[in-house]
Amino acid sequence: MAIAYYKAYQISQETVPLSSRTSSLLGELPPVHYSAVATNASVLSPLPPSPTSSSGRLLCWVLTSPQTLWTRAKHIVNTWGPRCDTLLFMSSKQDLLFPGTVLALATEEGRANLYNKTMAAFNLLHDGYLDKADWFLKADDDTYVIVENLRLLLSRFSPDKPVYLGRRFRRFVHQGYMSGGAGYVLSRESVRRYVRALHHGTCTQSTSAEDLLLGFCLQKLGVPAGDSRDHQHRETFHPLWLGKLLCTEDILPKWFNQYNYYPSKVGPDCCSNSSVSFHYVEPVRMYMLDYFLYHLSPVGGHSPKLGETREE
Repeated sequence: MAIAYYKAYQISQETVPLSSRTSSLLGELPPVHYSAVATNASVLSPLPPSPTSSSGRLLCWVLTSPQTLWTRAKHIVNTWGPRCDTLLFMSSKQDLLFPGTVLALATEEGRANLYNKTMAAFNLLHDGYLDKADWFLKADDDTYVIVENLRLLLSRFSPDKPVYLGRRFRRFVHQGYMSGGAGYVLSRESVRRYVRALHHGTCTQSTSAEDLLLGFCLQKLGVPAGDSRDHQHRETFHPLWLGKLLCTEDILPKWFNQYNYYPSKVGPDCCSNSSVSFHYVEPVRMYMLDYFLYHLSPVGGHSPKLGETREE
């Protein structure tokens, strides 16, 4: 089973982002003018696990399917998922036996319906959870999220102002858009604006590139794409598995450098010490990451306190 997962993920990592096949629909978009989002340039460092934070209430929703609910999404329940204040799984079918909350969307499965599922999910979140959360994180069922680091990042922003965050890609949308696989976060105000636009018939065209279409829509609505990098300009959201980013550039997919909004790096500088997410994480690696982050420490070492990193 592990070998099969590995082969499947190796193939998917080489796949060009779906957005490259959608450029003919959108073309080059005109610039949108908006006020810069104020950020704090203080050092990013891991927060201790805590359900309370100055960042506000975090709702995490995972895009999954009946076919992968038990083979992928289940492992999120066993690892990073419960560290969110609210954890939801969006599928086309409900599963009462699943050890987590599965919400059934009135959509079909398949890549061609990814944006339809995204629209349906945000409509549901708006109607049922807008007053219960400040931030809304979307993740795939093969995304691993370090929730404490996400909370720290979000503490630099206000949920009452429009902003969305993630791994910023630069093609097709003037201000850039966030990679779907690495996960993206919308403030409460951004969700409000987006769903209002859907109700008015805006942003309802659909293709398989859900992340691109969402970014295109948010740009039209004046929701700025925030900078989620740390104070050393290192990325925190990662659209690939950590192993590919740490090794030489030769094994990176060809699209990687073409799509990144900011200059990309490989090796130890590929990733912030307070990284938030990794994509293409097979189940075995989810447990490995969880163990390394929350249980393992070197002899004589110590867990970092708030405001320091492991190097200090």
